[in-house]
Amino acid sequence: MDKTPYFSENERTEQQRRDVVKFAVGVSLSQSQPPSAQLVELQNRYIAGQIDLEQLAAVLDAEYGPAPGPDPHAKYAPGEGPRVEPAQPYEPYLQFDERIVKLT
Repeated sequence: MDKTPYFSENERTEQQRRDVVKFAVGVSLSQSQPPSAQLVELQNRYIAGQIDLEQLAAVLDAEYGPAPGPDPHAKYAPGEGPRVEPAQPYEPYLQFDERIVKLT
């Protein structure tokens, strides 16, 4: 890997990178897909700060090819993420008026 690893604000520390990996492993396990030995080794290098996510993905893409399907958010520019609209304000679906109900 010739490039200096780049880490976004939420992956600057080893603990932050460990949390990123724990989340990714959890998603994989929820789909009954445990990580391969190669992926575990790459994840450990990422946690140690030796490689970034782009470098990790490049190794996997070279080995297995990119993920199928057109996903415009599959790759981000450094420091960017998907552009999404903010969530609508929460409005409860059930309104409760205490004046109508007599509590004992």
